[in-house]
Amino acid sequence: MNNLTGSMKDSAFATSPREFDLPYSTTLEEIMQKLNARRAAFQMPFQIKGGVPGQRISFEKEPNVDVGLWLYLKDGTHIRIQPVITEAKMSVGGMRVDKNSALRKGLKGATVGLATERGAYIDTVTETVKKILNGEAVEDYVAPEVPVETKDWMTTFLLCFFLGGLGVHRYYVGKIGTGILYTLTAGLFGIGYLVDFIKILCGKFTDKDGNLIRREKK
Repeated sequence: MNNLTGSMKDSAFATSPREFDLPYSTTLEEIMQKLNARRAAFQMPFQIKGGVPGQRISFEKEPNVDVGLWLYLKDGTHIRIQPVITEAKMSVGGMRVDKNSALRKGLKGATVGLATERGAYIDTVTETVKKILNGEAVEDYVAPEVPVETKDWMTTFLLCFFLGGLGVHRYYVGKIGTGILYTLTAGLFGIGYLVDFIKILCGKFTDKDGNLIRREKK
């Protein structure tokens, strides 16, 4: 229980604003100019914006963690980087099935794990901004190699066995469109559900990216 409470506190902190002070006075336009000179160091594009939230440098949303960033300048020296989380949530029959749902990521992955990923992204951008504004060298951003994530065979099997008629196993592997179709047609009138069940047993069922979901050999 204590570990869970601690993890939840860490999750809340992970997406909190980041702040630091500069050793000199500047303007938002000058900051924009310095960041723009090292635009290659950032993963997402950015620009100065105004409006109701106030004048700021706005970084576009990072699609994997659904986080945008707003950089504010106060009193010429104080930097505040405000995370802006905008998730596209999808529910079917009251069950959340989008990419950040507990069904797709697991309970821990959808809470603590997702917050940790978001926090790491916010920290990376904040540190890059801080170094550039302090005249330090930064490297160009290089997209990391994304490892192939294979869904768990046993979870897929159990979801299909107990909830296949609702298409829950298809939501789990990322096949949202056909999952909805299964929900509306009781697993394609039972035929699609049966075909999927046989494919899962034979190790021929795939996720949304075409990766085979197979039972691990011991």
